[in-house]
Amino acid sequence: MRTHPNSTFIILADEGVFQSMYLCLAPLRAGFLVGCRNLVSLDGCFLKGTYGGQLLTAVGIDANDCIYPIAWAVVNKENKENWTWFLQLLAQDLGIVDSHKWAFMTDRQKSQ
Repeated sequence: MRTHPNSTFIILADEGVFQSMYLCLAPLRAGFLVGCRNLVSLDGCFLKGTYGGQLLTAVGIDANDCIYPIAWAVVNKENKENWTWFLQLLAQDLGIVDSHKWAFMTDRQKSQ
């Protein structure tokens, strides 16, 4: 990305057909790392539209207790494989080496 060269933007396609995308903008990542707690909230929601899919999000809480976006992805469905892919990229972007220093919060537990 020319405007934010340290951003992470990944698009996966299979034979020219969109499968998923991941986006973590460098300014948002830098702001989160210097101004937010080591707490990441994860959520997924349906995309209602012609193409459907799921939106996966990672947000933090800033010094004013406001939601701070970190990264998001669009995937074909919400499953373990897609969440693992999203979380691996997120951990890489945030430089998470020791996950014991971080707290991750989700809205529910699924057993799949």
